[in-house]
Parts: sequence; structure tokens; C-alpha cells
Amino acid sequence: MRKLWSFLLIGALLLSGCTKAPAPDPEPQVVYDPAPQKAGEITVDGKALSGIYSDGAQEYLRADEVDWLSALPEGGLNTAEGRYLPKDVLLEGYHPFADEENNRTYYTAYPKAEEIPQGVKVPTLMYHAVSDDLWGIASLFVRPAELERQLQYLTEEGYTPIHFEDLGRVDEIQKPILLTFDDGYQDNYTELFPLLKKYNVKATVFMIMGSVGQEHYLTREQIAEMDQSGLVSFQSHTMTHEFLSTRTAEQLEEELYRSKLELARITGKESFVLCYPTGKYSESSLAATAEHYEFGLLMSGPTYVTGSDPLKITRKYISRSTDLNAFKNMIS
Repeated sequence: MRKLWSFLLIGALLLSGCTKAPAPDPEPQVVYDPAPQKAGEITVDGKALSGIYSDGAQEYLRADEVDWLSALPEGGLNTAEGRYLPKDVLLEGYHPFADEENNRTYYTAYPKAEEIPQGVKVPTLMYHAVSDDLWGIASLFVRPAELERQLQYLTEEGYTPIHFEDLGRVDEIQKPILLTFDDGYQDNYTELFPLLKKYNVKATVFMIMGSVGQEHYLTREQIAEMDQSGLVSFQSHTMTHEFLSTRTAEQLEEELYRSKLELARITGKESFVLCYPTGKYSESSLAATAEHYEFGLLMSGPTYVTGSDPLKITRKYISRSTDLNAFKNMIS
């Protein structure tokens, strides 16, 4: 019996020696405590995030809020509240615009003028109102039916209405064209917006920010809805629509900076294109515009070709009397 137990014991020892050793425990994940503290408000391309966070040495965003990235970068902080990633890495290529009164920074992606491919012809059209209710200067009111014929022609002929945000890749776009609407009239919501959605085309509205919510003009809610559709980009047409050539340095700052700020508070985006009221400017107002904007638009003139002066982009005026044949000649 003693020999049998010895045999069994030796067999057990041999079997235990063949058993695979257990895997070592994984390296414990470093959890930083405390988590970075909120240091300000932030909006990225119109999306309000929970905030900017700081550990005293670096600023961060929450990893679960950066859905514009296809893959998260390495690094950052793991905390009990979640993962935080360096803000500067996440927002590389975005442009910051500070609203110091509200401790909020708006980060917006748009092309710098020097980054745009040169030599591309981009017909740029200038509209105003879209209505058969002629409450103002009749020539400014394009017939809704005529505008629909124009949009239908553009889509059938392979034109691609774009935003100024698209200029950075304009050489990749088939027959690009810019549709711009000055002043921000109420009919841009009731007449223009449904047509843009019907034909799935983009347009830019230059808003007189001091007129928002007044009679005949767009409301804050309408601006926000149109902007969120992705079809309408809102840019600045100053605060008061006064001639920039007559403004003092202090008044210019109000017209240029304040209009940008008020528009950002509605759309969550920084405007980077200015439409000069009635196309008039002076050397001083042109210099002031360059401090706040990448592009400036004039009134009627030759077809815009990328690489020309970005602060003096000319447009083709579409009036109530512009029929489809005249329209075709303007963009050819």
C-alpha cells in the first residue's frame, strides 16, 4: 500500500509540473487623481462641449466628446471621471475665437486664404431677398420661382454650390459655385431655405447682426436652425450696414468684431468672411477687415478666381429681372 501511495504522489508531482503557470496580472492602469478642473466653456464647430479642463500645466477635453475624430490620439489622463486628452492635439487646425465676456472659446475649422489652391474659377453670385412681396427695393427681390429654375439648372448641369469653408479643397470639386445672400431677410427662411433643402445645395447668408429679430429679418432661432442644417453658412455683414469707409477706428471695431461675436453666440462658429455694406471700403477699413477676417466680398465684378486678392472678391448680381438665359451667361 505504501508503494502505491508513493507512485500516486510521484504522478501527481509530474502532472503539476506540466501545468501551465498562470499569466501575470496586467499592469495596473494609472488613474490620475484629482481629475483636471474645468477652466472655461468651449464650442467646437457649433457643438458645445462640457468645457475646457486644466491640471495647471495643460488644457484638456473629455475623450467621450470628441466625436469629430476617427481615432483617439495616444496619451492623455485616465481619471475616475473619464479620460482627458490634450486640447491642442485634438484641435490642431482649428481657429480659436474668444468670447471673454462669457469665458467661452469658439473653435472653428476654416481655410486660411493662403491655403487655398490657386487658379480655380468660382462664380460667386449675389442675391438679397427671395419673395414676391415687394416691401422694399423691387430689384432686390428675386422671384422664388425664378430661383428654383436657377437651382434646378445648377444641379442638372453638374455645378456644386459650396461654402467658403470648402475653398481649401476647391480644386477637388466639380464646377464649384458660391451662392451668397446679403442682409439676412426673413424670406431667406420662408422661401430660400425650403429650396436649398429640396435641391440639397449650399448657400451663404451675410447677416446684418444689428437687425436680427427686427421686422423683415431673420430671428436668432431661424439662424440657428438654418445653420444646423449644414446647408447655410452665416457670415458677417457688420452690425449696422453703414459704409465702412465712413467709420472711425472705434466704430470699425464695433462693426467688425462685435458682429462676429454676436453671430458666434448664435451659431457656435466664428465667421471668417465679411461682406462690405454696398461694397464700399477705405484703406483703413480694409486693413481692419484683414485683422478679423480671411475674406472680404465686394459687389459686381468679374468672376472670382482663387489666388486673387481674398479681401476683394467680386460677385455677379442676380436681380429680379435676371432670367434664366442671363443667369447662364453669368456663370459660364
